[in-house]
Amino acid sequence: MSESRIGQGTQVTLHFAIKLENGDVVDSTFDKQPAAFNVGDGSRLPGFETALYGLKSGDRRSLPIA
Repeated sequence: MSESRIGQGTQVTLHFAIKLENGDVVDSTFDKQPAAFNVGDGSRLPGFETALYGLKSGDRRSLPIA
């Protein structure tokens, strides 16, 4: 059985932290409920959603934001 991977229309629940280059945390869900959304519903930046494509449950990724 293959593992489900994130793609268009996938319901995603995840924790995130937004950090500045110096390491200061600007926002985080690690001390509260995780964020939940459907990929492609317009609630998140398209580049963020695209970076999630192909990930599966338990994967971790650091994403630079320009």
